[in-house]
Amino acid sequence: MKLSLSDWLFPSYCVLCQSQIHSSMGLCQFCLDDLPLLDLAEHDNLFYRPDIVEMFPNCNFEKLFACAFYQPPFDLWLKQLKFNNQIHYKKALQQVIKKQLRVFMTKHPAAVDAFIILPLHKARFLTRGFNQVTQVWQPCLGSNKVLNNALLRHKHTSAQSQLSKAKRVKNLQQAFSCKINLEGKTVVIIDDIMTTGATLNAATLSLKEAGAKHVWAFTTCLTPL
Repeated sequence: MKLSLSDWLFPSYCVLCQSQIHSSMGLCQFCLDDLPLLDLAEHDNLFYRPDIVEMFPNCNFEKLFACAFYQPPFDLWLKQLKFNNQIHYKKALQQVIKKQLRVFMTKHPAAVDAFIILPLHKARFLTRGFNQVTQVWQPCLGSNKVLNNALLRHKHTSAQSQLSKAKRVKNLQQAFSCKINLEGKTVVIIDDIMTTGATLNAATLSLKEAGAKHVWAFTTCLTPL
């Protein structure tokens, strides 16, 4: 890796091994290659894995993409970004997402009509000041069509992390609505962590009510049993 003058003057370091890296990166190549990522070359749709189907039964969406399980070091990176706005972890997460997307997209070129990043409710957005999923994912999608205002989150729900699976489902009833026509389209919805699938299921129902033919779920991490 060739470093520029600005990299020497204002050095950046790998979030894992602390070796010096280019300012656009969060991880050195060695650490990126060593991460415990889900094998999308073998299972581009993670519902083909029996253990993952057992974790997330009765999902409303047809395909599931994720980068890794919600475990070290990903859990730390996501928590620090979400709750403490530690931006340097964003670059590491984006490297991971781009690596996994390259594997997935080779098997599904031009199969997706649009991407929708799950929105925050206005009250939560004002409290937090940013949508961490948008910050991480939108730059990774490149020229793909992203519909930023298609899905509305009009119900200010309780924090999902503190609820049981049954309460999560109830918490999200009528939480989303879609205001555009998605007739016949294949749409990807994106979130950062999938714990029970309740949020993604609720969003999927709204998109299918708007005419979407297929809905695929993309998430940075899956919470293991």
